[in-house]
Amino acid sequence: MCSQSLAAPGTPCWNRICGWTVDRRFFTRVDALALYANPLGQAIKDYKYGYAGASQGWGVIFGRLIVGWLEANEDLVADIDLIVGNPTAPDRLPLQHIELMMSAAHAEDGLGRWPIVEPGRPVLIKTWETKKSAGRGWNDKMEAAREHAGALKLRRSVEGKRVLLVDDVFTTGSQFHTVGKFLIEKGEAKEVRGLVLARVPG
Repeated sequence: MCSQSLAAPGTPCWNRICGWTVDRRFFTRVDALALYANPLGQAIKDYKYGYAGASQGWGVIFGRLIVGWLEANEDLVADIDLIVGNPTAPDRLPLQHIELMMSAAHAEDGLGRWPIVEPGRPVLIKTWETKKSAGRGWNDKMEAAREHAGALKLRRSVEGKRVLLVDDVFTTGSQFHTVGKFLIEKGEAKEVRGLVLARVPG
């Protein structure tokens, strides 16, 4: 269900969601641009949390990397109907990092080759801030992911569409599970796949 290499052929993945059926997961696969390791990991943290006076310029760089991945992996996304960021709350500080990154990706795709949602015409929004899950255990992450999905609202239809959900980091997959469930059950999306900047190695 993802592009992460296992320690050896036949080795089970450490992530329990990998063992769930697609109908239980609510997403078919998640690909990552890279493994979550420094210096990329620190750059993502700096950008996301505003550490060390990090510039919003990282959002532009990450947006360009997303478009580069799409172009290099056209066979994996040729049938995708919508490319949507996993939204953040409008009052999120220091910035709405996913929205900035996706806006940069849309701008980078100057020819409109990819169905990246146009900034200012969101498909999916988050209506309020919810508790953070970083550094917490699996159960706490799942609880936070359910709360996150509960704060979401569809602004445009995803009915019958294949959606590529973009986020910064894949750790447990709990948010892909709960947001995928929201898109499929509430929005009647046909399929949800994922793309992240980095995947935490198992």
